Amino acid sequence: MRRSKPVAVGNLLSVFLKEFGLEKSYSNYKTLKLWDEILGNVVSRATLSKRLEGKKLYVNLSSSVVRSELFMMRSEIINEINRRAGKNVVEELILR
Repeated sequence: MRRSKPVAVGNLLSVFLKEFGLEKSYSNYKTLKLWDEILGNVVSRATLSKRLEGKKLYVNLSSSVVRSELFMMRSEIINEINRRAGKNVVEELILR
C-alpha cells in the first residue's frame, strides 16, 4: 500500500477497504447498525438477529407484538434505512 502522493485522512478508510476487498462487508455492517439507530432501544432489545443478503434484510424478533408493529411500518423503515445510507441498500424487509 505504498503511495507516491499523500492521501487525505478522510479517504484512507475507503482506500483501505477497497484494497483489501472489504467494501461490501463494511457497507453491510453500516446498514445493520442503522436498524438499531432508527428503531431505538425497545426494538433493538427485541431483535435476536439480523442479516443482509443482497438487498433483503432479514430480522428475527423475540416479540410478536413488536413484529406486528414493524410489519405495518416496513416501507417507512426501508425508506429511512436507504435515506440514511445514501443509496438503495434494502429493497425488502423480512421479519421473523
